[in-house]
Amino acid sequence: MHLSRNAKESIKLAAALVIVYAIAMGLNWEKPFWGGFAVIVCSQANLGQSLNRAILWILGTLFALVGGWLIVALFPQDRWLFMIALSIWVATCVYLLQRSRHQYFWVTCGYVILLLWDATGGDLSISYEEGILRVQESLLGIVVYGLIAVLIWPNCSREALRKASIVLLARQRLFAAGCFTRIKSQEKVMLHPDKRVELLKADASLRAAIDDACSDSYEIWECRKQWNHFGSRATALTQSLLKLEESLALSNELGVAEFFPGVNDYIDDIQCRLNEIKLTVDEGVLANMPKERCIQGDIDKIKALSTSQTAALAITKQSLNDLEVESRSLIDSVNDIQVMGDSYLKFPSEDGAYWLGLLMPDPDRLANVVRVIVGLWISYLAYLFVPGMLGGLLVVLLITVIAIIAALSPQIRLFETCFYTIIVCLLSAPMYFVLMPKLQGFYSLGIMIFVWSFIVCYLANRAFGAQSMIRTLVLIFPQIIFNFNDYQVYSFVVYTNYIFVLAIIFCILAVSRNIPFSSHPERNFKKNVDRFLNSAGSLVVQGDIPESRRQSFFYRLYVLYHINIIMVSRKNILYWMEGIDKGRIRGMSKDQMRSLVDLLMLIANQVKILYRVDRGKMRFVATKKMLREAFIWRCLAAKVFFYLSGRKREIHIDSLRRGYRRVFDRINIEVGELMELRESDERSKEGVSNFLYFLGVVHCIDNYLSDLFHLSELVDWSCFCEDRCL
Repeated sequence: MHLSRNAKESIKLAAALVIVYAIAMGLNWEKPFWGGFAVIVCSQANLGQSLNRAILWILGTLFALVGGWLIVALFPQDRWLFMIALSIWVATCVYLLQRSRHQYFWVTCGYVILLLWDATGGDLSISYEEGILRVQESLLGIVVYGLIAVLIWPNCSREALRKASIVLLARQRLFAAGCFTRIKSQEKVMLHPDKRVELLKADASLRAAIDDACSDSYEIWECRKQWNHFGSRATALTQSLLKLEESLALSNELGVAEFFPGVNDYIDDIQCRLNEIKLTVDEGVLANMPKERCIQGDIDKIKALSTSQTAALAITKQSLNDLEVESRSLIDSVNDIQVMGDSYLKFPSEDGAYWLGLLMPDPDRLANVVRVIVGLWISYLAYLFVPGMLGGLLVVLLITVIAIIAALSPQIRLFETCFYTIIVCLLSAPMYFVLMPKLQGFYSLGIMIFVWSFIVCYLANRAFGAQSMIRTLVLIFPQIIFNFNDYQVYSFVVYTNYIFVLAIIFCILAVSRNIPFSSHPERNFKKNVDRFLNSAGSLVVQGDIPESRRQSFFYRLYVLYHINIIMVSRKNILYWMEGIDKGRIRGMSKDQMRSLVDLLMLIANQVKILYRVDRGKMRFVATKKMLREAFIWRCLAAKVFFYLSGRKREIHIDSLRRGYRRVFDRINIEVGELMELRESDERSKEGVSNFLYFLGVVHCIDNYLSDLFHLSELVDWSCFCEDRCL
């Protein structure tokens, strides 16, 4: 009989739960539930994800155990200092987990230290023995599920990695073919947001598949550096294709092929390279290393163009050359996988950018930290000052654990989560009151655990996915109510108390998740849009800062902060857009929202490019007057960004256009001279290329910003962000 993957994974989880409870109850452990908790959290869609979580869970448990004992040793008698130290520990874990590659290490660090505290019942003098027991229970669940995941129907990620690679390469070839077709036919290029999103999703899937396959495939692990390099080069190629489409949208109506001799041969070469890359990944055949190519413009024809047209061609030329470089690098990377090469050594490590993003201040991450700490303190104060509070320290523990997990997916609908969890708990009542008291021995109990866990897991996976928070909670809470152990008692009061505990937990979470600001997707969407525009304006206006100031530490930190905000806000805008109920949206239409997001994504690319344009080389060919006009444009553009971000300024978009036109009107007659100056020496050639590239980027930003301004004027933001019931 053929079983679906969902059925197999549900059977594996149910079997692991039965084995964990059998061992824990056979050893007469006090709380077998924590072994089951570890099984549920470690169970994932494939073997790589499960092993990743299992390993991170073990390491995080050991690290948190040492940290917990250290805090207990430092503050054994003062509960307030103990809580402050505990809060600092949890806050640090929550902040780091939101950008870490190893999220569940930090989740475990934050959860186990609370588990240790809950195990003592507030009596820290017994923390060592209870802590060891809880760690043993958690490790039991991890080891049992890890063995089952490896030995029974292992869902290895190696094939998923191959498929993800082929899908991404196919999307890249189709995207490139669309751009190249329009170059040859000289048709005007229209941006296709859906295809751009598909390409980015395929790129993200490849990076995730590489991480998973490195955990469950020895062959992938042995060449993990080569695969990671392939992933980074594939991402670079994706970004080059997106920039090429953006540049063609501005210049292709000129007839790019007419001004770039040999562009047709270039197109054939790039398409051949992409096909060879696909063949190498699919069949393991080494790709031929192509010769370096460089697109050059026809100077005589370009001299007849206006400055704006010349600038548009300059950015297109740069995009084509960048694509050529990235395609060669991608061929190097796929060949390295076959022969264990080391071309990755030629490229800087991504670790610097990773640690920068991990430690850089981020308002949204800080807000999630505040939410977790507020939930922790509300529940702890209630435990202290409400006599006989239901659940006691268990409420404190579960609120903090759920809040930590929710920090990974803050757009989760709390009401929906609460509703499904309570429904499953109510459906477990007949088993608790009718079936369980009549069971004879563990064999019958084990069958019940297996059947119940299989049904809930199977349905939850189909409805919400294997990584959903709802799926995790609907599996966890019934086991809290069942409370399987060797001294099983059945009480209607205990059952109803647990239901009330569940209600208390979600009520406190409903309060904490709206601190320091609302958790409505619409409000968070607007907040990230404003933050993005403000940082974009700050980077644009900083482009002409004197070199002496640009080298200072605080200035670099300031710039890095805004670059980080642009990168993070861009992802958050897409994230919160997915969480908005499109059927209840107000103040704008779905098409307006899609256009708004598309424009913001385009602006993000161009702002980062603009900041990196080499000003020093521009000075070789640009007069002080030209540079002054460019500075005026920067100031006007920044004012419009600030205006759109909510920092109201008395400015209209026409002011930006007048400032922009001034730049081109003043130098339009000098295009021929610039082209002649380009031929004089290598330094002048680089200066002309940089100056025209700068003007091309300015041209892009001006068009996108103008469209964004007019679109924003049509949107009723107050209606869009008004309070509505979640």
